[in-house]
Amino acid sequence: MSNRKPNATGSLSSLKRKSALYAGIILALMSATTWAETPNSTLNLAQAISKAEQYQQTQELWETQQHIATANIKQSKLWINPELSITQTGFDSDQDRELEIGISQRLDVFGERKSAQKLAYIAQDQMSLKQKIYWAQLELAVKYLWSQLAIFELEKNIIREQLNVSEDNFNAIQKRYQAGSVAQVDVDRAKLSHAENVRLYRQADLQVQVATQQLSNVWGESDKNIRIGLSPQALWPSSTHKQVQQYLSENLMEKFRQLQVLESKATVDQLKASARPNPTVNVGVNRAKSFETSTENAFVVGVSIPLNIFNRQQYGVEIAQAKQDLLAKQQEFYLKQNALQVGTLLTELQGLEVQFNAVDQSQIPLATQVQRKTLMGFSAGKFAVTDVQQATLQLQDVRLRKVQLLKDGWQRAIEAESLSLGIEPSQVMAKDAIAQLNQSLWQDTQALPVVGGGN
Repeated sequence: MSNRKPNATGSLSSLKRKSALYAGIILALMSATTWAETPNSTLNLAQAISKAEQYQQTQELWETQQHIATANIKQSKLWINPELSITQTGFDSDQDRELEIGISQRLDVFGERKSAQKLAYIAQDQMSLKQKIYWAQLELAVKYLWSQLAIFELEKNIIREQLNVSEDNFNAIQKRYQAGSVAQVDVDRAKLSHAENVRLYRQADLQVQVATQQLSNVWGESDKNIRIGLSPQALWPSSTHKQVQQYLSENLMEKFRQLQVLESKATVDQLKASARPNPTVNVGVNRAKSFETSTENAFVVGVSIPLNIFNRQQYGVEIAQAKQDLLAKQQEFYLKQNALQVGTLLTELQGLEVQFNAVDQSQIPLATQVQRKTLMGFSAGKFAVTDVQQATLQLQDVRLRKVQLLKDGWQRAIEAESLSLGIEPSQVMAKDAIAQLNQSLWQDTQALPVVGGGN
């Protein structure tokens, strides 16, 4: 640190000009930090989820899927259409003529129609379960966006506090410079540090604005004025353990896998039923007339039975059976691995909470106290500029560490809740998570099959 003093003659006016210049810079920088401040309205998590759900319901996609599932059940109950056949031989008046009219009806002796109905009911159950999973996934996606806005708000507040600290540092260093005990380069460094804090504040403010719009977009708006406004302790995802237990008890994805197993079994049963020789009953009237005799009518009844010699759906049954066996193995493997992953994430979340509380309740108050005392000592001439800078950097580091711990905590919480629900965490933590969710839902709706009914 340099103790070079300004010359006594002619330096007073120079000091005044520089002081006025620095004061103008500070005022300009501070005014720039408030350019985006507008009146906001608080929004809690329950309100955000409710607004998103109400907006997503306007698509009426689930009503469409329910209508398709109901129609599929009705379709699967229909009988196979009969066939009408008309055959005539001899068209000249001097020829023998024969007219045969018959109706053929294929019978369902081995339960092919019943197996189709079973598949249709399973499809309806799958649709209902998918709907529950969709709303849970939507809730998780909204929760993640809401948490990001809350964290960015906290980060902005912390940088604002650090901005106030850097302003106090600059004022103290400027006074020491005017007293001739520090060099101009120390003032310039303080000014540069303050300017960087202004830039960080603008960056944090931009993050808040973007996160605000991303959250409001999920209910079809572009609201820049909402805010979370919670304290750091209230922001910690303390309800994650309870939510994980709820998802595990509801076991939605496990139920969906069980329905997949039932669907596979029903498919096997349908293939076996269609492979069996269902008879076809033929009923008709044969009307014959010859040149020598009068017209004779005869009632004809017959049965035709297909000979399933070559194609007995044996390989189709084999494929369906292989899929069924694989589903059962996957089900067992998934349950074990998922439980291990969720347990690890909850353990990590618990450890992060301990660190977060230590930083928030112990380290930040201590770092704040050290910084204030160092600045006071510097103003009294007991400490050097480097001591103030070091204490300020320590305070900033501890404050930002609290933000990072909160970010890590929310990420582990969302990951644990996603896995306990049975979905990949990336599906709810993507920026366009809800758009992808809806796109998948639209595609699934278009791809819904028509079950049963025959020809």
